[in-house]
Amino acid sequence: MAIDKETELHYFQLLNDIASGERQHGMYIQAWADKTQDPELKACLSMVADREFSHYHIFKRRISELGYSWIEDSEDPVLEERLRVNGSDMPDVEKARFAKDKMAQRPSPTTRERCESAMSDDTVDPLTQSLLSWFSDVEVDSNFHLGQSYARIEANVE
Repeated sequence: MAIDKETELHYFQLLNDIASGERQHGMYIQAWADKTQDPELKACLSMVADREFSHYHIFKRRISELGYSWIEDSEDPVLEERLRVNGSDMPDVEKARFAKDKMAQRPSPTTRERCESAMSDDTVDPLTQSLLSWFSDVEVDSNFHLGQSYARIEANVE
């Protein structure tokens, strides 16, 4: 059972942001997977959505293991927009371009940059450093698969 502590762990916000972000990413990626008629794209999106939901649960659990409680972020208007777009009848190629545009608009430092910083921070416990390294590797792999899918559907339109 998680206990709210008086002194916040200096990397708690990173872990909480990852848990919240992965939950949201899973929601809107699954919304697209549920709408697409392209079996190959559906398989890719479903795999990535499953990973995102899994990351949410893993980071929420790690926060609890450290003695803290995950703090749910209030609903983000960006999430609502992405759910609306991904759950729409918009063509897959337009959704792919929308997703790429949103990725390009990520604020700095990115989650990856924040993870890299925490992985090299000796004050972050070794298990969390290992978790962040694994998470970063899985995110790179997911983005690779999504990029291949986006390129394939864009090539089919041109």
